[in-house]
Amino acid sequence: MINDTRWDRQVDQRDSYLAGLIGRLGLPLAPIEQHLFDYDGDDEEPVGLALQVLALLPWVGRGDAATILRRYAVEGRHWSLALEAIGDSGVIKLPALWDGLADDVIAVRDNAQLAQAISCDMEPWTTFAQSQPRVRRIVEELQASRSHRPVRPNLGDAEPDDLVRLVTAGGRARRWALEELGRRGDTIVFEFAADPGLRNAAGWIPGMPQALRHLGTGALPQARAWIGSGDDTLAEFGERVLAEVGDRSDAPVLLAALRRALATEEWCAAELPARAMGRLGVREAVDELVALWEGTVHSLAREAFLVGLQGCAPQEAALVTIEGLDDCEPTVQQAACAGAQDTAWVRSRLLELADDPLAPEVHQAANTRLQTLADAPFSG
Repeated sequence: MINDTRWDRQVDQRDSYLAGLIGRLGLPLAPIEQHLFDYDGDDEEPVGLALQVLALLPWVGRGDAATILRRYAVEGRHWSLALEAIGDSGVIKLPALWDGLADDVIAVRDNAQLAQAISCDMEPWTTFAQSQPRVRRIVEELQASRSHRPVRPNLGDAEPDDLVRLVTAGGRARRWALEELGRRGDTIVFEFAADPGLRNAAGWIPGMPQALRHLGTGALPQARAWIGSGDDTLAEFGERVLAEVGDRSDAPVLLAALRRALATEEWCAAELPARAMGRLGVREAVDELVALWEGTVHSLAREAFLVGLQGCAPQEAALVTIEGLDDCEPTVQQAACAGAQDTAWVRSRLLELADDPLAPEVHQAANTRLQTLADAPFSG
């Protein structure tokens, strides 16, 4: 966590995994503390993961982590990130660790600093606002300004011509109008997909994937035609449709897309065709899916690769699924809970996950599988 190696720091998770290792192994926190207070850069990312891990450790009895985190929240360069970690982890629910923290933080910050850091509907600021008048005033001002922000209009009663005008006019409403047209099954969506003038600088049309998803199998003939159109944007739209609702006849196109993504290490691009391989039961994709599972540096993508493998080759997926129970990504653990073969070790691990304070997102999946196993004879 001192050297954050996540491929995508916005979505790839490591905090609960690393906190679990520290808790089980009883590792000292001095290196983390030294890293936090030695770092003096403007970029907050180098300290983000360390703060997130510290904020989880009190759940497993590491009160020394709270001590370091409190000190950083008061004295640290990126103090607001420490408070954000406390709020996100839910550890603010352990009040004995945080008594007086609000007083200490507020005492050394002016209103401008607080206003820049405060999120009006997030912890710990909602708790701080109860006892800190300065925080409460800023929260109320933020809530008032938020009430004036534009909200998504209800387009359910809009006339088709009005929706078309919203699409051609652009802006935020374009996405909403496209989705509504798709929901109504209006095939004018295809014309918009082919219109280069609607595409952003990246060649994309926000809202188009959602519109096509609403059209469902009704979009398949057009999607198949787009694959060989020579238009990369249309081909990508087409592959998305085939991946989500295509049939076995579309497997060669989707397998080719999966192989291209693997060869170029485009981990995000591999997710949809990987899921499609599982949905369609394409056994020819086993080697690619295993290679993606073993080779990806994008941990969030592993869930798609696991689900794909479970669908197209359950036997080959068995060992990968066992690995998934110990993964750093909750979504991977959830999929592994549902699909792991019934053994004594799996039942023991499910019991751990069902009550793991560091894995609240996995509790339901583990409990659901345990209930299913309880209703069936033990096979392991």
